[in-house]
Amino acid sequence: MVRFERPLVAVSLNDENYRERIKRAKESGADAVEYRVDAFEDQNLDHCEEVIRFGNSLGLKGILTVRSREEGGVNPPADRLPYFERLTPLVDFVDVELRSEEEELEEVRRLVKCENKLLILSYHDFEKTPPEEVLNQIFTEMVEKGADLAKVAVKADDYSDAARLLCVAARQPVPTVAIAMGEKGKVSRVAGFAFNSVITYCALDRAFAPGQLTVEDARKIIEQIFLSS
Repeated sequence: MVRFERPLVAVSLNDENYRERIKRAKESGADAVEYRVDAFEDQNLDHCEEVIRFGNSLGLKGILTVRSREEGGVNPPADRLPYFERLTPLVDFVDVELRSEEEELEEVRRLVKCENKLLILSYHDFEKTPPEEVLNQIFTEMVEKGADLAKVAVKADDYSDAARLLCVAARQPVPTVAIAMGEKGKVSRVAGFAFNSVITYCALDRAFAPGQLTVEDARKIIEQIFLSS
């Protein structure tokens, strides 16, 4: 199992003014960039590779996400596999939805393992936080299907929703990314590391999910909680 010494701060970006914005992410204290290829204006593979290579040149880790429309994707390509095939070697993590078609999921898993990258299996519910037993089932299925990191993002209507998600995440045998979306879930984005949630996704200037903090705010709070001497 991969271990994290501290939480990673990731900024979610499309390809708009990507050189300037990736530089800003670096300067703001981000550890990683989530490349939201589904939100790229130019989805030509050569261009996608150029964007990721630029982030790599600045020493930022890369998370490849080509989010499906069903789970919040902006404009995903009809066939995502060529993107996973071409871009997986360039990044550190690859995110694919747990509820993907089985053949697609299996091929992405094979690609990720062959390239010695880390597989993030993800699940999104923008309407609610499921009951504890359902959350347990989701995480268990992710582990069974080979997740190196198990990512669950749900809508929190109150603080108890965020608490329930974090407590379930803390019991998992693999690192998680536990995100309670919305104002009442913001605590999960900064305190999650105490509950086995190892990546916090932040906004540079445009949020991809409700309740995302800015990189600067997340970095300050995380340093106060986890990195202070």
